[in-house]
Amino acid sequence: MTACARIGAATATCLALFTPRLAAACAVCFGDPNAQMTKGAENGIWFLLAIMVLVQVGFGIFFFHLRRRAQRFRDPVGRPVFRLVKS
Repeated sequence: MTACARIGAATATCLALFTPRLAAACAVCFGDPNAQMTKGAENGIWFLLAIMVLVQVGFGIFFFHLRRRAQRFRDPVGRPVFRLVKS
């Protein structure tokens, strides 16, 4: 890293640390819990959680279906079963 890049990175870091007004929270994070923006964010979170649950349930149903299908599977060609004979 060159000296110019280090000075630029140090300056950007100092500006970010010493100007907290730029990092002020919005109405969702720090504000009225009854605001429309907060309610919309909550609804979005609930929607995404519902989508995650539906996908997980879909995977469970699919694997249960595969398990049942594998249990019903019978080999159409009667192959001999080899057993070890102890003598």
